[in-house]
Amino acid sequence: MKFKKILLVSLFAAILLTSTVSAGLFDMGSDSNNERINVTDLNIKSQGYSMYEVTCNLVPKENFTYLEMQVNFYDSDNAVIGKDSMVWNINNPVEGETIKVSGTAMTDSSSTTPARAEVYFYDEPLADTPEDALYHETVNMTN
Repeated sequence: MKFKKILLVSLFAAILLTSTVSAGLFDMGSDSNNERINVTDLNIKSQGYSMYEVTCNLVPKENFTYLEMQVNFYDSDNAVIGKDSMVWNINNPVEGETIKVSGTAMTDSSSTTPARAEVYFYDEPLADTPEDALYHETVNMTN
């Protein structure tokens, strides 16, 4: 009886592993930069007091029900100094329309200046897994 349980657990684990690997192979590259949205003229400008204006032009390459932008800030030691998940969002953007994106992102402290920012676009509310991003770009900050 114990052997049957071990065999059953092993079989279940093998099926789970096979399906996970297969799903990963078929999904590879489906959400990389510029496949589903086009982002241009990305700019981050300090507004003072740890606030930064983030602007760009966005053109969806398909109809979406929702899009949002997240910005993560890092200091010169690559430590996270701010993670702003709702910098900008929109409902029902239409394929081919140009959207002028503008939002405000914040760092955790006005005494620390970011060295770089990671900008992510998602098609689900409050998503934060970089692998699920529709678009990602690194912006090096200048003083």
